[in-house]
Amino acid sequence: MLLLIGPDRRDRSFWAPTETSFKRTFLSSLRDGLRPGFFLISPDFRHLARMGWRFLTLLVLLAAFMTLLMKHPWWTAGGAGALVFLLCTRLNLADHVITAAARDQERERLLDFLEERLRWMRGHCDEIVIIAHSQGGFLAHQLMARHGGRNQSKVIRLMGVGSGLKPIWFLQQIRRPLVGAVAWMLPIASLCLAWGTSPLIEPSNSQVAAAMLMQLKATTPTLALPLAVQSPEFVTAMLHDMAQSMERTQSSLLLVGDMPWERWTAIVVSTMLTIACGLIVRFRIHPEAKAPFALPTPSDSKPLEWEEYSSQHDAVGRMLLPTLPQNVEQEATPVLGHPLGDHTNYFDNNGLLSRRLAAMLLADVDSPTRASLITQRWSETVARYERALRKQHDRRRCFQAVLILWVASAVLIPRIARGATIVEAVIGSWQPLAVATVALSAIFTWRGRKSHRKLVAMLDTELRGEPQPMPPINIVAPEHRTSATLALAIGAVFAFFGALELSLLSALQPAWNVHSFGAAMLAAFILAALAAATGSGYRVRRRWVAGAGFLACLPALTSSGPLNSRAPVWATAPGGPLAAAVLVAVAIALIGLTRARVVPLPEVASSQSLVVPSQRGAANSIATLEAERR
Repeated sequence: MLLLIGPDRRDRSFWAPTETSFKRTFLSSLRDGLRPGFFLISPDFRHLARMGWRFLTLLVLLAAFMTLLMKHPWWTAGGAGALVFLLCTRLNLADHVITAAARDQERERLLDFLEERLRWMRGHCDEIVIIAHSQGGFLAHQLMARHGGRNQSKVIRLMGVGSGLKPIWFLQQIRRPLVGAVAWMLPIASLCLAWGTSPLIEPSNSQVAAAMLMQLKATTPTLALPLAVQSPEFVTAMLHDMAQSMERTQSSLLLVGDMPWERWTAIVVSTMLTIACGLIVRFRIHPEAKAPFALPTPSDSKPLEWEEYSSQHDAVGRMLLPTLPQNVEQEATPVLGHPLGDHTNYFDNNGLLSRRLAAMLLADVDSPTRASLITQRWSETVARYERALRKQHDRRRCFQAVLILWVASAVLIPRIARGATIVEAVIGSWQPLAVATVALSAIFTWRGRKSHRKLVAMLDTELRGEPQPMPPINIVAPEHRTSATLALAIGAVFAFFGALELSLLSALQPAWNVHSFGAAMLAAFILAALAAATGSGYRVRRRWVAGAGFLACLPALTSSGPLNSRAPVWATAPGGPLAAAVLVAVAIALIGLTRARVVPLPEVASSQSLVVPSQRGAANSIATLEAERR
């Protein structure tokens, strides 16, 4: 649960104490994230949305488990028992983590073995660099902290990659009775609060959703019906229905369901458990957990350089809390954007971490009198491409999240309007949500790997000193996305509901020859995708927007309205108002896209050429340096 919904590296700016205290940082980020008009460009709003999505995921998982337990109790109990038995055996990968976290004797034997090997290296090497991955990061840290830091002799650098230092430390703390009690009390308090306060939230959500659908039902016929048949009585009835929907929305904001004594009891229990957990953490756990990862400084040698690397999505290394000493955690390393794949692909041939380690190796063997290796330029070049990959990764993930939001809104709002709770709506619609999530994840993961390989190939070309093509990534500046995104989203909504009304009109009025309403529906999907892409920072081609606008106009161009009407042709065409509304939205979007400023990535290097020696040349330089030392 902690790895799933807990804060990670993406939430650093939201949780890390940039103000004078953690409380001020949290309140400042919360205020900035909720400011009107900043929901597209403020990173704090994305943090809030991510936290809400995680909490909803936790509720859905717990609700699904309870539903399965109620319907199939024996199968659920048997599956849970088998899982617990598997975790208690040596047939699973988690056993290695259990060894480091709970089996003190086996862990000490491992450390003795590593200490013996380190002693041998000190006798044969002048300087030692330790690179530790996953659980090895925890063991290497324990090794450097042993005997007051005596093992740090000749060790100039410790580098943890996807380190299990924080997760294993957390599992060790769970063995303490107070920490274990808090770990169980908080989920129980969350469940009690969610169940107890659901009557305060769910009726309001259902009524608001129903009012939204009522308003759409009142306004969307104006998009499909020809202007010639929209009489004053029709407009009056539409305005009356809109007023009723607005009144229903206002009255439902403070709507509260029945609150029996069981609900109040659950809220009181949740409050008491939360207060108890806060007091235990404040006065018993927090004072003992200050600086848990600080390494002792040996008296006979200088302190080693300690650096920790992890991707934003690595399920092991992405944990944000507890914090490491200052300047230990480095910027997120771009890998693939997969919780499990990232953890095992740091040293892949297309990984940037190996190229950063190569720069550090060159810096270690470089001589002040030799400038042939130019390690600083190498490091700067790798850093530029890392920044480009991080920006590209954030843009791609935002695009995927907005597309999933479109699908979730279309699937969940009708169920919520019929009275279902949010959790019930998600569980009842799990099939389309699962298909959409898996399909989009597969597409974006494939695309991410392809673009990652392309940028790494460009990096290698630049490191070899060969001519570079134009920067392949063009990201629209955040301040230039809002108008185009909103216009495209509004146009997508108009096109979607207008297409639905045109399909109903074709069935109710067959003599009007309503055609091509499928083109309007296709335009809605295209505009929704373009709105998601624009809001994420992609540079959308203007001809795609214009093409979607043309598709929305096809029903008005190919259909015919009342035959005996004396009104102009444009006033008798079904879908004419829809075409006008979509064209206005498209025009606003085109203006915004034309004025948008594009930032090319990676940044253009300085005029000084970067010429990195070949493998043979680097080996010869290292051999020459060793001869000079002798």
